[in-house]
Amino acid sequence: MKQIFLLFAAITMALNASSQYKVVVETGEKSMSKGTQMAFTVVIPEAKTEEVEPVWKKYVNNRSIGERISNLATQVGNIFKSEENRASRDRLKVETKGGEMYVRSIEVNEISKYSMDVYARITQLAEGCQFSAFFQYTDSAFISESNVDAERFMSLKSYVRDFGVEAYQSVVDNQIKEAKKEVSKQEGVLKDIESKTKREEKAITRYESNIQEYNASIFALENDIVRVNEIINLKKVSFSTMLKGTPEFDEAKKELKVLEKEKSGYFREIKSSKGKIKSKEMDIKSAKNKIDKNDIDLKRQQLVIQEKEAIVGQLVKKKEGIQ
Repeated sequence: MKQIFLLFAAITMALNASSQYKVVVETGEKSMSKGTQMAFTVVIPEAKTEEVEPVWKKYVNNRSIGERISNLATQVGNIFKSEENRASRDRLKVETKGGEMYVRSIEVNEISKYSMDVYARITQLAEGCQFSAFFQYTDSAFISESNVDAERFMSLKSYVRDFGVEAYQSVVDNQIKEAKKEVSKQEGVLKDIESKTKREEKAITRYESNIQEYNASIFALENDIVRVNEIINLKKVSFSTMLKGTPEFDEAKKELKVLEKEKSGYFREIKSSKGKIKSKEMDIKSAKNKIDKNDIDLKRQQLVIQEKEAIVGQLVKKKEGIQ
């Protein structure tokens, strides 16, 4: 029990220590498919590449309804045109090539009044993922401090920072889901313990009912013995007045033997019932011991659930502290 409290305290301290995290964007030149270009980089703690990729694809490719309808209309129109007369269209999806993600003609008014092509690379680190984004005016120059004003440059940093926040929150969301699954799993263990206790309680009720039936049977058998003894005594009185060797004497002797045998049978049944009562009393004792053990396991399991629920709570705080 002490170890559970110590473990709970250690987990709580660790989570509290990491409940506040500020996403920081660093800028600088990095290598990518089109040479060395200005990169906007964030580190997403605890993340894996496969967790970050879908978040980025959804974040960067947040197209307007009008843009998607226009693109769809272009696709439909091209069906009825010859190949040389078909209109060009943007592929409204993020493509991946050589470990680099790429999407064309993104329009984000807060960043640029011109459409951009966006490249991104994700590198797996021991502590999480390093994410780097490269912004290029569509089919033109890559954006850097030299070709945009300070406000636009800061907007780009904010855009990447907001993604870093969203991506890390997504990672923590996954942690919360797993933590909640663990709570459910431990609650299942608790229900199993409760079910075991209920089974033992039902068994005790059944054993007690059996004992009552055996006691009732013993009472009836003892009455039968009293009744047979009275008959035997009367037969003995009558038997004592008979002459040996007469048919009446022989018949009475046989009746006495039958009655003695009947009485012995009742005593055997009583002994058997008392043995069964003792067995059921042992079963009751065993069931009560199991219930006592279950009570200890129940309290321990309740502490485990509290620990797991606390982890969920701390992870929720951790998500709220990402900024």
